[in-house]
Amino acid sequence: MTYGLLLLAFFSVQTIKSQTQVAGSISDANGKSLPAASVLLLNGADSTLVRGQLSGLDGTYKFNEVAAGEYRIGVSMLGFSYNLSPLFTLNNSTAVKDLGQTVLQEAAEVLGEVSIVAKKPLFEQKIDRMVINVANSATNAGSSALEVLQRSPGVLVNRQNNAISLAGKAGVVIMINGKINRMPGDAIVQMLQGMNSDNIERIELIHTPPASFDAEGNAGIINIVLKKTADDGLNGSYSLNAGYGRREKYGAGMNMNFRRKKVNIYGNYDYRYDKNLQVFTNYRGIQDLANFIETESYSDRDPNLHTQNAQLGMDIQISPKTVVGALGTFFDRYWDMNAVNDVKYSTNGAVSNNLQMLTTEVNHWNSWTGNVNLTHQFSKNKTLSVDADYVYYHIDNPSTYDIQDTGPDEDRNLRIFKDTPIKIGVLKADYTQHFGDKIQLETGVKAASSRFDNDVRVEELEQANWIADPDLTSQFHLLEDIAAAYSSFSLKVNAKTDIKLGLRYEYTRTNLGSVEQPNVVDRRYGSWFPSAYISRKINEQQNINLSYSRRVSRPGFTQLAPYLIFYDPTTLEGGNPALQPSFTNSLKFDYRLKSWQFSIEYSREDQSIRDIPVLDIVKNTQFNRPQNIGNAQTLFASLFFPLHPAKWWDMQNNIMLISQESMFEYEGVDLSIGNTFWGLNSTQSFTLPKSFSLEISANFYSPGYWGIYKWRPNGSVTAGLQKKLSEKWGTLNLNVSDIFLTNNWFGSAFQPEVNLRLKNSYQQTERTFMLTWTNKFGNNKLKDARNRARGASDEMRRL
Repeated sequence: MTYGLLLLAFFSVQTIKSQTQVAGSISDANGKSLPAASVLLLNGADSTLVRGQLSGLDGTYKFNEVAAGEYRIGVSMLGFSYNLSPLFTLNNSTAVKDLGQTVLQEAAEVLGEVSIVAKKPLFEQKIDRMVINVANSATNAGSSALEVLQRSPGVLVNRQNNAISLAGKAGVVIMINGKINRMPGDAIVQMLQGMNSDNIERIELIHTPPASFDAEGNAGIINIVLKKTADDGLNGSYSLNAGYGRREKYGAGMNMNFRRKKVNIYGNYDYRYDKNLQVFTNYRGIQDLANFIETESYSDRDPNLHTQNAQLGMDIQISPKTVVGALGTFFDRYWDMNAVNDVKYSTNGAVSNNLQMLTTEVNHWNSWTGNVNLTHQFSKNKTLSVDADYVYYHIDNPSTYDIQDTGPDEDRNLRIFKDTPIKIGVLKADYTQHFGDKIQLETGVKAASSRFDNDVRVEELEQANWIADPDLTSQFHLLEDIAAAYSSFSLKVNAKTDIKLGLRYEYTRTNLGSVEQPNVVDRRYGSWFPSAYISRKINEQQNINLSYSRRVSRPGFTQLAPYLIFYDPTTLEGGNPALQPSFTNSLKFDYRLKSWQFSIEYSREDQSIRDIPVLDIVKNTQFNRPQNIGNAQTLFASLFFPLHPAKWWDMQNNIMLISQESMFEYEGVDLSIGNTFWGLNSTQSFTLPKSFSLEISANFYSPGYWGIYKWRPNGSVTAGLQKKLSEKWGTLNLNVSDIFLTNNWFGSAFQPEVNLRLKNSYQQTERTFMLTWTNKFGNNKLKDARNRARGASDEMRRL
C-alpha cells in the first residue's frame, strides 16, 4: 500500500511552467514577408500539436509561456511546400527562443483543390483506451485481424486454447463497430483469423468500460472498427492479397458506402484462404505405484481454412430527428484437416506400445445476424435509441479416427458427429439526457434470450456396424435469459475535473439438461455492477485518471456444452456443464505527461475459468476441460512512450509488466501458482523518398503462466514496405511476418505433488511473404457515416 501511495504521489507532482517565448518570422525565397501562414508548435517527441496560430501582417509569430521541453515548428501555406524545423530545446533559463526567419519554397505545382492529410500514429493512447490505427500500418497490410491483435500492446493470443487475454486476464469481449460479437469464444478467434485487416480502420483496447456496456468480460473490451465513411454518391475501397509461407495464402476484400439524400447503404465483404501446416505435441508422465507411465504423441496436421465475412446495412433519416436502420451480417468458416498422429507408450523407460491414429476432421461454422434500430432526438438534450437483434449460429463438426495399433490390441475405427444450432434474441433501449453543459444522465434496459441444442454422437465400428457409445453420446438443451438495467451520471465539476458514476444490475437464469439428465445446471442469480471514473487535468501537459469497475465472465455456450475432441486415443478435450460465472473487481490509475502515459491496474477474479487437465491414473487418460479454479489476482503496469528521433523516423513503444497469482484446489491439494512476466511492443516507421515507407514491428513476452501451464517466451518481428502509387492506382504493400519464426507455443505443467507432469507444443508459425494491393473508388470527399452499437453484441461473444 505504501508503494502505491508513493507512486501516486510521484506521478501527481505538477511541473513548473517556465516563461519562455518562442518567436520567428515567415518569408518566401525572395525575402518577402508572408502573412496568414499556419504556424504550429509541435511536441518534439511525436509531433502532436501543442498550439497553433497564423503569422501576422509582417510575417512574424510568437508563442508565449511555453513549458520547458523539446519542440518543432511546422509552417504551411497555400502554394508553398510544408516546412518542419529542426528539433529545439527549451529550459527554465531560456527567456526568449528566437528561431529567426523561416523561408518557404514555392510548391512545384499549385493545385486548384488542396487536401490536408494527417497520418495518425500506429498506436494512440487516449484517456480510456489504447487505439491501434490499423489502416495506417504497412506491416498489417494483408494480415488477419487476429495477427494484428497478436501484435497489439497487452494482448496475448493463445492459439492452442483459442483464447485472447488483455492485460494478463482472460475473459475479453470482442466488439465489431461497437457491437458485441455473440459467437463462442473459440469461434470468434477463428472469425478474426479469417478477417482481412485491409477492411479494418482501427482497434480499440478498452480496459475499464462504463456502466452503459454489458457487464460481461472480466478483462475488458476489444473494439474492432471497420472502414465506413459516406457522402452523396458511391465510394469505397477494395484490396487483393497473395502470399506464401510454408504453403499458399490469398484473399480479397471490399467495402462500400452509398448515400443519396436521406438514405445511406453500406457494406463490406472479405474472403481469406490459408493453408497452414502445423505440428502438435503432447507428453504425459504418470506415477502409478512403482511404475512410471509415459505417453508421447506427435501430430502432423495439414489443415485448409476458408473464411468469409460480410455485412450489409441501411440507414434512413425519416425526419430531422429520427433515423431508422437495419443491419445484417454473415460469417462462414470451413476448416478441414487430415492429420497423422504417432503415439508412443512407455513403462519405466521401456516402450510398451506404438500406434498411429489417422484423423479426418471438418469444422463448419456459420452465422447470420439481423439488427433493426431506431434513434430519436426529442430535443437537443434528449436522445432515445432502441435495438432489436436476432442471431442464428450453427456448428457442424464431424470427424473420423482410424487407430492402427502395432501392439496386441486390435485396430479401431471411431467417428464423431457434433451438431449445434444456437439462437439468440435481444431487445435493448438507451436514453441520454444532458442538463446544461456539465451534467449528463444515461439509463437503459436490456433483455436477452438464448437457446441451443448440442447433439453429440460417438460411434465405433464393430463387425461392419457402427455402434453408438452410450457414455459419450448425448443431446443437451440450454436455455438462458438475462435481464439488465443501468444508469450512469456524468458531472463536469470544473474546467479540470470530470466524474462519471454508474450502476448496472443483471439477473440471469440458466438451465442445461437432457431427457436423461434434466437440470444438470439450473441456477438463478442477480448481481450489481458498479463503476466509477474520475479525470483530473493538472495542466496542458499532464492529467491523471482513476477508475473502478466490477464485471462478470459467464461461461461460453460451447464451454458448457458436452463435446469431445480426440488428440490421441487417451487425450481428449471437452466441455463442462458445471462451470460457474467468474466475477472481477478492477482498479486502474493512469498518468499522462505530454504523449507519454503510465498505467497501473489491480484486479481480483473470483471463480476464475481456466482450462485444466484431469488425469485418470488407472486408465492413463488426460481430459482437458474448462474449470473454475478459485481466485486469481493480477497487477498490470504499462508505459506507453512515442519517440521522434528524426523527421523521417517515428517510434511507438509500449512496455508491460504483469504479476499474477492463482490459488485453487487440484485433486484435493491446495496449489498456488504465481509469476511475474513482462512484454514489449515496438513499431518503427520510416518515411522514405519517392512515396515509399517502411515499418518494422516487434513484440515479445517473457515466460508466463496460462492457467496451470507455464509457457516459454515468444514473440515476433514483422516488416512491411509500402509504395503509394497514385490517386488512381492506390497503394502496394509487401510485408513479411514472423521473420525469425519465434511465435510458437511451448508449455509445461510440472506439479509432482499431484502427479502432474505435462508438456505440449503448438507449432504453427511461418515466415509469410504477403503482397497486398489496395485502391479506392468513387467519391473521396467523405464524411463519417452513422456509428452505432446494437444490442446483441455480448451474446455473440459467448457463442
